[in-house]
Amino acid sequence: MVVSEEAKSPTLFYGWFVVGACFAVILVHGAAMWTFGVFLKPLANEFGWSRALVSSGYTAFLIGYVVSVITTGRLADRYSPRPILLVSALLAGLGFFLCSQVHTITQIRTFLFIGGLGVGATWSVPTSSVQRWFFARQRAGLALGIVVSGVGVGALIFAPLINFLILNYGWRGAYLVIGILVFFIITASSWVVKPSPVAIETGSEGPETRLNRISIHEWTTRKVVTTLPFAGITFSHCAVLAAFQTISAHLVPYATDVGISSTASAAAIGLLGGFSIPGRIISGHLSDRIPWQRILALSLFGMALFILWLLFLKGVWMLYCFVFFYGICHGSRVSAYLGILGEFFGMRSLGELIGITTAIGMFIGAFAPYVAGFIFDTTGSYLVVFMIMAILLLSGGIIAHAIKKPVVPE
Repeated sequence: MVVSEEAKSPTLFYGWFVVGACFAVILVHGAAMWTFGVFLKPLANEFGWSRALVSSGYTAFLIGYVVSVITTGRLADRYSPRPILLVSALLAGLGFFLCSQVHTITQIRTFLFIGGLGVGATWSVPTSSVQRWFFARQRAGLALGIVVSGVGVGALIFAPLINFLILNYGWRGAYLVIGILVFFIITASSWVVKPSPVAIETGSEGPETRLNRISIHEWTTRKVVTTLPFAGITFSHCAVLAAFQTISAHLVPYATDVGISSTASAAAIGLLGGFSIPGRIISGHLSDRIPWQRILALSLFGMALFILWLLFLKGVWMLYCFVFFYGICHGSRVSAYLGILGEFFGMRSLGELIGITTAIGMFIGAFAPYVAGFIFDTTGSYLVVFMIMAILLLSGGIIAHAIKKPVVPE
């Protein structure tokens, strides 16, 4: 009978405290990535900007995020996560705080870019840290699923909160409050996220030593990025993020266009993140039985199918059916994507690999809201937008189903 390291320990494994802190950090990620659409119409109405122009502010945020996620992913492979997260707290909090003072499109682009520089670390640092803490341990997939479910919880909490703040205090007051909350959440969590076992050399043959020994002879970043499986994972991730950024920015405006109230539409964004929570946790739990790539493929097929549901949207019940099914598929995809990177390529450069794939996906996805806004401004409809998204997701699912684990290099 094999006894896990956790069962031998008389005290609770500290990695579970890291899970809790990383979960809190990713709450901020969910708040930042899922709620821009709640601000879109208030900003457009006050300044008379088109949806494409307002969406360019979100594009600036995503460009800042791209720069940050790849940089902080690399730093997380080499240094303690605490100082990285503290800088993240300062930049993200400041960026959103300053958005409460904007009067021009240039200002909102600049301040959201600063916010993006801070938010990037809220993805690369916690997702790589938790996988290192749970390397060679039982329930590693569950721990990862719990952490990434923080995105859904963040959306579930912050989307209706922001809508409430906008309705009662205006969009400036909403940005002010969010900036303060973001700063304190990341700062408090950073003190719990200690360096992972990968950085600890011991004389025993425990998980930490095995991790260091294996990692030295595993994949380097340069070798990983030349493989077809990595290209396939990255393409699938790009398809998902292009769809996600479009939904995040345009679902609320689209829903209100068909007669659904702003309150119900903002709640739908929150519920979309909320329904992703069981998907993230369940896929992590099932990873011991079903290969990550199969979970990823099924998730993308489901997302492609339910995107088409939006073409027939006519009432609140149809909107909430969409967020339920799409949210579960989106959530299961997140855990699968991260799990594949760790399983296929090991722990040595995991933070950097997460950063690279996320940066590429976000860079491409950064222009998706603007393009969607342009198509809407030109055609007066989201029909073409939703069809393109469905095709991309279907293609990503086919590629995810086809990828195989590469052979470890000599």
